Amino acid sequence: MIQKLVLDSEALATLGLGDRAVYLIEYDMHSEQKIEDKLGSDAKKELKKHNELSREFRNRLIFLLKYNLKATRHLESCWIIDENRLETAIEGLNDLKEKMKAKGFKNMDERLRIIPILTTEEGIQNYDDKKAEFLLDFTMEHVQYMENAIKTKRVANGLIWRSKKACEIVHELKEEIKTNPRYKEVVDTVTILDELIPRVEAIVKPQKTKATKKATKTTK
Repeated sequence: MIQKLVLDSEALATLGLGDRAVYLIEYDMHSEQKIEDKLGSDAKKELKKHNELSREFRNRLIFLLKYNLKATRHLESCWIIDENRLETAIEGLNDLKEKMKAKGFKNMDERLRIIPILTTEEGIQNYDDKKAEFLLDFTMEHVQYMENAIKTKRVANGLIWRSKKACEIVHELKEEIKTNPRYKEVVDTVTILDELIPRVEAIVKPQKTKATKKATKTTK
């Protein structure tokens, strides 16, 4: 099991390495498979079930990474997790792996893992740059959701919750990139999201009230 590394700063400096480790969550999730016409009905049924589960677990992993573990995407299948959340990450990923194993998915310990990286100060800076970039993208994604909701007067289920959670996460993680050149950009963008959310809530509230009154009349 991966554990937080105990580092000797002086020894690392002698080797030209930075004084902290970067922890990466890497995954190779099972992909959905093409359902070919030549397959029998039972085989098609099993493959369809496999694909649905693959999609479900992939979505659960992304949700876990973004909203529960507060990880930041480095590459498509590689996320950065702060060492302060390492224990929580180990527990969350192990729980997901056990659920996947129970459904017949194999080699999960190799397919979903946490890897500690030792690199130079420049290398650490590159990881921090990717974290700043992700926080901006993550915030802008929800800014666009909110702006679209204001424009269309329609809000998808759970969207306000996800946007509030994104705000909370970015407010917390931005303190980890305080020395990054894009820090102020992150601050400005999450401030915009903070201001948009109440405007969307103001749209949703009368709609909920109207739906409740309609439901009440229907049941009478």
